[in-house]
Amino acid sequence: MLEAMDKRINAEMTERVARRLLSHGIGVKGYFILGFPGETRADLDATVRHIRNLWEIADRTAGDIRASAFEFRPYPGTPVWTTLTEAGHDPDDLLAYGDVDLTQDGADESMRQRDEFNFSVGIQFGAVPLEDVRATLAMLTREQHQRNQAPEEALA
Repeated sequence: MLEAMDKRINAEMTERVARRLLSHGIGVKGYFILGFPGETRADLDATVRHIRNLWEIADRTAGDIRASAFEFRPYPGTPVWTTLTEAGHDPDDLLAYGDVDLTQDGADESMRQRDEFNFSVGIQFGAVPLEDVRATLAMLTREQHQRNQAPEEALA
């Protein structure tokens, strides 16, 4: 998926850089997009594994990592927008943003301060059903929220 997004990096590179930064107590924030065009179940599972690998690295170092995952949404002017419109997607449909409620998957308290980021055009772009993408988003958001709470609870 990183190649499809033209990121010019791979998971091993990000883990290596994160390990170096975290070992010096420098916090890292990673942004992850789920539901990108062409994404398969194996790709989605690999992203979840990668996020958890980064969390494990942070657990063994002095720094902390925050993983923010979002549902893919196309933006005008990007290469993927052009690809999608050339493939027949109506630009009006690609801009029909609506709110997404992830709380039905148990991500209630963890959604605080994230509501403005939970919007979608409601189109399944990859092979993974949209409800599975959203359930994965909720799961990762819950796990990140629990990780955020752990340092506060240790201070109490």
